[in-house]
Amino acid sequence: MKLGLLVPRYGVEVVGGTEHWLRLLCEHLAADRGWAVEVWTTCAVSAATWADEYPAGTVSVHGVTVHRHRSESGRNPDYLHQLPRLRRDPGAWSDVDAMDYIRLVGPVCPDAAGAAVDAAAGGALDLLAVTPYLYWPTVTAVPRAGRRVIFHGAAHDEPELYLPIMGDVFQAVGGFAFNSYAERELVERRFQVGHLPSRVIGNAVDEGHGDPARARAALGLDPDEPFVLCLGRVERAKGSEALAALWRTYAERRSGAGRLVFLGPDHETRTEPAGGPVVRAGRQPDEVKWGALAACELLIAPSAQESFSLVVLEAWLAGRPVLVNGRCGPTVEHCRRSGGGVWFEQYGDFEAGLDRLLGDPSLRHEMGARGGAYARREFAWPRILDRYEDLARTIVGRRG
Repeated sequence: MKLGLLVPRYGVEVVGGTEHWLRLLCEHLAADRGWAVEVWTTCAVSAATWADEYPAGTVSVHGVTVHRHRSESGRNPDYLHQLPRLRRDPGAWSDVDAMDYIRLVGPVCPDAAGAAVDAAAGGALDLLAVTPYLYWPTVTAVPRAGRRVIFHGAAHDEPELYLPIMGDVFQAVGGFAFNSYAERELVERRFQVGHLPSRVIGNAVDEGHGDPARARAALGLDPDEPFVLCLGRVERAKGSEALAALWRTYAERRSGAGRLVFLGPDHETRTEPAGGPVVRAGRQPDEVKWGALAACELLIAPSAQESFSLVVLEAWLAGRPVLVNGRCGPTVEHCRRSGGGVWFEQYGDFEAGLDRLLGDPSLRHEMGARGGAYARREFAWPRILDRYEDLARTIVGRRG
């Protein structure tokens, strides 16, 4: 099988759930199943700016050929001025207005999108994987590549999904690789595409290891200090600021609650007082992340806009329970299917969930074990690759 991937950023330095997962998938398809895989992307590392950081050109990344192209423009902050109107009524937007907004969000990279489409149309590829749904390369390339696309939409229930122009994207593809049953239900309800091939693939998660004592030292915590952990990008859109506010209230009401540690790239400007209830540790090496997972009491995943959430599965692999946003269908789905976590929608739920988990070590152990069993059973690499191969061959066979 010859697979192409069009993605806005790609590389070992890239921190992002969908991009990280697709990189690992490409590497495993090439190494474990013998697929020929090529990637077309920009020179960006950060989705906050889409600035060119990698040099343009063709390189090999862990056995995968990667073609990097410079963007014409990155993320223009003017898109923020459009958000109030977008949230009011996305269905009223014309395609012209929608494309203006998508250009501001970026990255505008005609060379990457064009080269990927040409390779698919010219028969150099059996399939072109494209992700995620809302960026300029996807919106411009998918309608042109059409039924040769295996679409990793990474769709969330958010205003951009309801722009009329998105119908031209989702209805054009050959099939869908979904991250969760919740994502599949959302996309099929929104776009009426249940007749197209699809499979809930999920994400494979690689188990890591780290020393809890070293992680505590790196995070500036005392050797026996209790803490809860939030992993991933620290930004308002991911629920980080809302979580920090919830935790400050909880810490005021529950003396001895410990601290909340944010571990990941920090895109907010707020600073926290030394010794306060919230710690912003920034980006750390993987061994610190896994050591922190092993040392924490539990993981909190505050984002309402996830199509899978790797960090929830990573917490379970480390034997820790999770508390997730009840408005996020995929993370609640994980908790329901596994028994490894609980969820909240408002402060009362948040406080009750924390009281339940922090007050019962045996329950934390049991829920962490249930989550770990679920993660290893459903999302081991052989099962992921089998599901993906089956979907890919179905799409190719249907098109043929």
